[in-house]
Amino acid sequence: FHFYALTGLYEQVRERKGGAVQGASSVRYRRTIPIFHPYKIQTKLIWWDEKAIYLEQSFVTLSDGFVRAVALSKQCITNCDVTEIMKTFPEAATRPEMPAELKLWLDAIELSSQKLRKDK
Repeated sequence: FHFYALTGLYEQVRERKGGAVQGASSVRYRRTIPIFHPYKIQTKLIWWDEKAIYLEQSFVTLSDGFVRAVALSKQCITNCDVTEIMKTFPEAATRPEMPAELKLWLDAIELSSQKLRKDK
């Protein structure tokens, strides 16, 4: 929620009577974060579509600057068109190309959904 507040995205969603819900997430761990070692989380908006924003969060230990883990998350925005919201942010005037890693991740989620529908 820090990202939403810091960027003003939360205000834009609330003005439209919308909300946000976690749609999917995946974490890739590269190395442990030892207990009591300080770290920071760097959040980056990497893509969006009409219904969701996609975030990449890097977990970086302060002592060595090493990226210990990377999380991808799909944040579904309810009752709003995300593309319309993004037009209110000058730095998001143009949607970036979908990163290859995100495309593969979304394909895997869709494949899993299809499998679950077949299992019914």
